[in-house]
Amino acid sequence: MTVSHPQDAVDQRDAEVGAALRVPAGRRILLAGGTVLTLDPAIGNLLGDVLIEDGRITAVGVDLKARAGEHAIVVDARHAIVMPGLIDSHLHAWLGQLRGISQGLDFPGYMQLVHREVAPHYRPEDMYTGNLIAALMALDGGVTTILDNSHNARSLDHMTAAVQGLADAKIRAVHATAPPVDGSVPEPAWLTAVERLRERHFSSEDQLLTMRLMDLAPTERLWRYARDEDLWVTTEMGAHVTNLGDLAAAGLLTEKHTFNHCLALPGDDWKRIGGAGATVNLCTRSDTHFGLGQMIPPVDQALKAKITPGLSTDNETTYVSDMLTEMQHLVTVHRGHTFGRLAAGEQATQLMPRQVLEFSTLGGAANCGLSHVTGSLTPGKQADVVLLRTTDVNTSLATNAFTTVVGFANRGNVDAVFVGGRIRKWRGRLVGHDLAGVLERAAASRTYLMERVGLTPDRF
Repeated sequence: MTVSHPQDAVDQRDAEVGAALRVPAGRRILLAGGTVLTLDPAIGNLLGDVLIEDGRITAVGVDLKARAGEHAIVVDARHAIVMPGLIDSHLHAWLGQLRGISQGLDFPGYMQLVHREVAPHYRPEDMYTGNLIAALMALDGGVTTILDNSHNARSLDHMTAAVQGLADAKIRAVHATAPPVDGSVPEPAWLTAVERLRERHFSSEDQLLTMRLMDLAPTERLWRYARDEDLWVTTEMGAHVTNLGDLAAAGLLTEKHTFNHCLALPGDDWKRIGGAGATVNLCTRSDTHFGLGQMIPPVDQALKAKITPGLSTDNETTYVSDMLTEMQHLVTVHRGHTFGRLAAGEQATQLMPRQVLEFSTLGGAANCGLSHVTGSLTPGKQADVVLLRTTDVNTSLATNAFTTVVGFANRGNVDAVFVGGRIRKWRGRLVGHDLAGVLERAAASRTYLMERVGLTPDRF
C-alpha cells in the first residue's frame, strides 16, 4: 500500500511549476506572497507579488493574482526573499577553470603564473570553457549579470569562443575585451578583431550580451577610439595612474567609463570620476588578498564623490567567486575600520546592509551601463530576479530581510534565479545544462593548461 503525504503533493506541484518555467510559452509568471525587496525607492519593500510577462516585470504589488490571470505560472514565494539579481561588476571569467591556482601568491606572483606562463597556452576552447564555468558559478550564487573583463583576446577565434561561453551559460553579461597582458597581440590587430566581433555578435541591442573595451591603464589612444566608436571602456585603476587629469581635460572622461579597484586615488581623481558620471567597482577581497594596498576598499571615497559603487569578485584563481561573501566581507572590514576612526575622534558612518545590497544591484547595473535594464524590481525592467529561501537554518528567524541577505545568506540559500524572465536555477539547482559534462570539460581544460607549465593539481 502506498501512503500519500502532504509533502508529496507539494513536491509534485514544485516539479510541475519547474517544468512550466523551463518552457513558459509566453505565459505570465507570478511570484506570489514573497518578502519583496525592490531596491526601487518609488515602490519600496512589501509582502506581496511580482508579475512577469514576456521577460519583463509588469507589476509589483499586493495580491496580483487576478491581474496575472488563470493561466499564469504561480510560484509560491511565501518563504522567500524576492530581490533583484546580483551583479558582479568586474570578473575575469576566462580564468574560471583555474580555480585556486594562485592561492598564496602575491600580485607579482599571480601576474607571472597566470598571465605570463599559463595565459599564452589558452586555446579558443579554453576561453569558452572558462567563461562558461564562471558564468554558471555566478548564476548558482544569485548573480544574473556579470561584467566580463576578458584580457586574453589572442585572436578573433579566442574572442568569439569567450562570447559563446557566455551565451551558452544564458547569463546577462557585458563582454569587455582586451589584448593579452604579455603584449603578444599588437593593438591594431586586436582592434581589427574587435570590429569583426562587434559586427558578428553584437549587432542587436535586444539581447543578453553587450560589448565594450577593457584598458589595463588609461590610454588616450584607446579612449579616443572608444569615443569615436561609441563604446564603453572598463579600466584597471589605482594610484599608478597619473594621467586621468589630462584625459579629463581632453574631454575623454565621460559616463561611459567604469573603473576597477580604485585604490589610493587622489581626491582630485575622485572628483573627476564623480563629476563625469563615471562608475567604479570595489574588489573587497582581491585587493587585500594580493596586497595591493589598502585593506579597506575605498567605499567612503566613492560615496563622498556621490558614486554608488559596484562590487566585484575579480577572479576565482584565489577564492570562491561569490557576491554574497563579497558583501559580508565589505561590511565586516568597513565596520572595523569605522570603529577605529571613531575611536580616534574622527567622524565616520557605518555601512548598512541595505546600502551594501544597493552596491551589488543598482551600483552593478550602473557599472554595466544597464541601469535601464536591471538592478531593481521596477516595472518595465527585465525580470532578473532571485528568490532566497528563508526556511533554511541560517536564514530563518532573521528579523530584517536586508540583514538576512547581506549578513546570513550563502549560495545554498539561492532557491530560484530568473534572467530576463527565464528560469536558470530552480529549487536550488541550475537548470538547462549538462553540469557533469561541463565540469568534465572544465577539468580537461585545467589539466591541459597546467601541464603546459609543468603543474599538477595539489590534492591536499
